[in-house]
Amino acid sequence: MKKQRVIASLVATVLLMPILDLKAIDFDPTITSLKTDSAIVRADGIDQAIVTVRVRNVNRIAVPGVKVKLASSRGSTEEITPEEDVTNSFGEAKFNVRSLKNGTVVISAIVAEDYPSSDTVEITFEDGLDLPLPAGSLIKIPSDSDPNTYSDTAVYYYASDGKRYVFPNEKVYFTWYPTFADVQILSLEDMTKIPIGGNVTYRPGSKLVKFQTDNKVYAVYQNGLLRWVPTEELANDLYGDNWTAKVDDINESFYVNYSFGQPIEHRLDFPVDTIYNKFSTIEKDKEI
Repeated sequence: MKKQRVIASLVATVLLMPILDLKAIDFDPTITSLKTDSAIVRADGIDQAIVTVRVRNVNRIAVPGVKVKLASSRGSTEEITPEEDVTNSFGEAKFNVRSLKNGTVVISAIVAEDYPSSDTVEITFEDGLDLPLPAGSLIKIPSDSDPNTYSDTAVYYYASDGKRYVFPNEKVYFTWYPTFADVQILSLEDMTKIPIGGNVTYRPGSKLVKFQTDNKVYAVYQNGLLRWVPTEELANDLYGDNWTAKVDDINESFYVNYSFGQPIEHRLDFPVDTIYNKFSTIEKDKEI
């Protein structure tokens, strides 16, 4: 009797698995629908539209358990965060959409990784920063002529995600730019409309660095990833006989801006010129 129960259980499992698998993919992408609770949203990075995606099968019955993601016609300009990116029992997935850029965008859905929706929604973002400020601009506020204040000396990189990234000091700045000639002045009012995205780190391949209370010397890779250079011979192979002149101290207060990767074992592990040329902009370095 026990053997019969085991066989019956196995048969039931085998029969059930295809049914569950079919249920997971039993949807019709041509009738996937989208709706938004707000067609007009402030472009302040805080106000948001909630976009609901409804997934149905050929009989227009809700299909749960289907992975969904959204795409914007402006690429990564919009911040899209899921509330539910797998359809619930009502066959719905929900997303929050924010932006820092004015303009109208078309939002579409991609169902189960491979099936784009034919339905879309439009969202208009307005009342954001209204300046002809292209991505890649260098910006600062006017000097207040007070030598005891420093906020007016900070220079920022304005990125395509609508945020500003601050250069923590001149040493970092000059690994990216040779002069301050292209820095634009923005009013304090306009600057406050641009949220801070974080700090700029050293350009990959540009320098060797160390922390003030740590004797280890590191080479800089993408987005502040530091790789230990364990010997003087290797440092010489990478940066030449005068490599010691290319070592910058990083203040411990900026420790959180960096992370640590594998030590470099051979100069071929870290082709300096190739890395320097590969990450030629802050956008590439931060994958914005």
